[in-house]
Amino acid sequence: MLLLLSLAYTTNIFGQQSIKSLPPTKYAVVLYSDEVTEQKGNNNKIASHWVNKGGGSFTWKMEFAQGGDYEVALNYAAPSAGSAVKILAGNDVISAGLAVTSGYYSSSNTNWSQTNFERREVPGKLHLTKGMNTVTLELSHTPDTELNLYSVELIPAAKKTLIKKDLAMAQKMRSDAKWFTNAGYGLMFHWTSQSTPLQGAIKPYQQAVNDFDIGAFVKMVQKTGACYVIFTTNHAEPYFPAPLKSWEKEYPGHTTKRDLIAELADSLQKHNIKLILYLATHIYAKFDKVNDQEFERLNFSLLGEIGARYQKKVAGYWLDGWYQSYTKHPSFDFESFYKLSKIGNKDRLLCLNSWLYPAATMWQDYFAGEFYKLGIPSATQILENGPGRGLPAQTLVVMESDNWLHTSLNTKIKSPDLKADELLSFISKQKGKGPVTINIQIYQDGSIGDEALKVMETVNKSLNR
Repeated sequence: MLLLLSLAYTTNIFGQQSIKSLPPTKYAVVLYSDEVTEQKGNNNKIASHWVNKGGGSFTWKMEFAQGGDYEVALNYAAPSAGSAVKILAGNDVISAGLAVTSGYYSSSNTNWSQTNFERREVPGKLHLTKGMNTVTLELSHTPDTELNLYSVELIPAAKKTLIKKDLAMAQKMRSDAKWFTNAGYGLMFHWTSQSTPLQGAIKPYQQAVNDFDIGAFVKMVQKTGACYVIFTTNHAEPYFPAPLKSWEKEYPGHTTKRDLIAELADSLQKHNIKLILYLATHIYAKFDKVNDQEFERLNFSLLGEIGARYQKKVAGYWLDGWYQSYTKHPSFDFESFYKLSKIGNKDRLLCLNSWLYPAATMWQDYFAGEFYKLGIPSATQILENGPGRGLPAQTLVVMESDNWLHTSLNTKIKSPDLKADELLSFISKQKGKGPVTINIQIYQDGSIGDEALKVMETVNKSLNR
């Protein structure tokens, strides 16, 4: 039986059953925290979610293309028991207790960025009419209890068969990721247009690409024992280190004559190290500046050329910015985009990063896993809780916790926060359940800090004894 058609149940504080929802669906109407028209109570907006303390309410007004009965799922994080919800629309009201959410982080964590968001169904249905509707969510709990609310999903009951068909197809088409699951660990490098050298002035991007020493970089990666590299092509600025015609057309002067990606892929492949490309989707596709049609065109044209150009040289994509992008463009065609991501390499892996929040779609091959810190290892290869539930596991942590990339002039990369023994322990526990990716800060010349290299050399030697 397909995992995604098997609902998991947990008992909430009232003894009722709180349902871990089916994965996200293109048929849902999503009410995001950013779209709240009115809110009451002790509410604090952090990132893209509300933190409510002691109870309150949130109201949305939204146009619905179709009337009918809608099931409801909440995307929320509850570190402790004691919360209940009431959702009102027209003459309909549904009520439920909310279960504690679980996932990668311990429930004792107090940092707002280390909270387990999950998607969970609320039993009952709301009848909504075609046209404008008002939906209100009321929370009640003790004065000291906090609950984090990301969004409310309204799922048309009439589309349930189509929803299950879509989810089954997404899982069926998922690429074979055995090599990735069993890779152990890999490295991520945010080498970007903003990367700085250890000393001296920052070089113009074109020159930095020309001067990048691939031989030295690959030798360094070999010493770490990494099975793959996730290399950043564009980040906060829309540069790409290769002569892409479509990219140059959209962003004149932001490509390079040297094809750093092809050279890097070929050099890594000689040592059986695979290359995955990081791209910041929300940046290259101008998510907050264009309409749905233009957002889709940019994604399809830019990523399409990358796939066709590099073919099997690129083993995967790690695409950032999807909790922002999907909020702005809810009609995005994930199925077609998934198929496009395989251009040139049918086995290429895809993930779409939604950070803290539940995954935007099941049309991806693995969970982006942006956790930053070490947490609780996954119990299974397919995640059974947390924001990536239903996706193959992958964990992304950082070596130096002050930043993903090195951007300070004439400043040494700080000492690692990750210790070799704790990293070794975590990687060992994840064996066969999904790889661990370690982001390491990198200088503009392609080198990393000596201390970070020593940590990874120790991990490599310990695992290969």
